[in-house]
Amino acid sequence: MRRVLYCTFLLLWGCASPVVDYQSGTDFTAYTSAMFDTQKDDTTKSLDAARVETALKKYLPVHGLQITPSRANLQLHYRLIEYSHFDGNEVFWGVGASRGNVGLGFSTPVSARESRKLRLEIEFVDTAAQQVVWKGRSAVYLDEDAASSAREKWIDRQVEKMLEGYPPGV
Repeated sequence: MRRVLYCTFLLLWGCASPVVDYQSGTDFTAYTSAMFDTQKDDTTKSLDAARVETALKKYLPVHGLQITPSRANLQLHYRLIEYSHFDGNEVFWGVGASRGNVGLGFSTPVSARESRKLRLEIEFVDTAAQQVVWKGRSAVYLDEDAASSAREKWIDRQVEKMLEGYPPGV
């Protein structure tokens, strides 16, 4: 029974929908090409950046956007946002009773553990207007210490889920 509950939790956790926002009134069918942001500060591409670009190259053509090296309608910005997550012990409580006496007790968390988590964020910027027209952020996080294969699968899955509703309103 415990295993069934754990598997159900993992299944539901993996189905969380990403957060997607877009500029209303935008004609997304007018966008046919996209290019990666070439104005980044560092010239060396990280392993995760390469994974994000690979996933975008895989899924954007399915949604009508071709990746070009220059002169595109959209510029693609992406980043992995790091944040801290604190796990603490739960608050415990109890009630006790004996001959004429009633007691209530509480216990607060005595320890906490900090872990680093990552979320993926992708923005589509209209190159002519220099305005963000679409933005997606992963709903689930990636543990900072995840293995290479887990990172690759997670990034691929998050990009796929973010782009499921692209273009909006179609």
